[in-house]
Amino acid sequence: MFIDLKTAGPETWPHVITALKPLRDAGYLSTLQNNETVIPGPVTVIGTGNTPLNLVAPVADRDYFIDGQLGSPAFADLTPLIAPLASTSFIDTFGNVNSDTDPPLNSSQLGTLRDQIAAAKSKGIGVRYWETPDWPIRRRNEIWRTLLREGVALLNADDLGAVGKLF
Repeated sequence: MFIDLKTAGPETWPHVITALKPLRDAGYLSTLQNNETVIPGPVTVIGTGNTPLNLVAPVADRDYFIDGQLGSPAFADLTPLIAPLASTSFIDTFGNVNSDTDPPLNSSQLGTLRDQIAAAKSKGIGVRYWETPDWPIRRRNEIWRTLLREGVALLNADDLGAVGKLF
């Protein structure tokens, strides 16, 4: 479950942690124990957006994690115990790829994709790109296929019906 903080993180995050109590009490949340062991649960909470790293990383026993923000300076020091996933904007990374060329990414873009995925995987962290193209549909589908083929951990999709039909 991604919780994308759009408000001030230091003020909002403690309220998010409190609001997780019903899921915590039911035993649904993945947890970190003693800053060394992740116990998987049916729900893994990942704070994105303005989630403050300093309110997540130093907590040795917790049931929430942070989005690693692929490419940010802080990413260099992250581990999967803090950030099981790292995300970044597809548009900011690759530019506008809405043209109908085949393959959807040129060799330079594909190299960047592979480098980012390899850097994250070497740390045990999965990758997710948000702001993937949604039009034209053939292009969107080719981008989705390329991302999955290259090894993203999570496909970000706003059109759940379309992604369900495609895969």
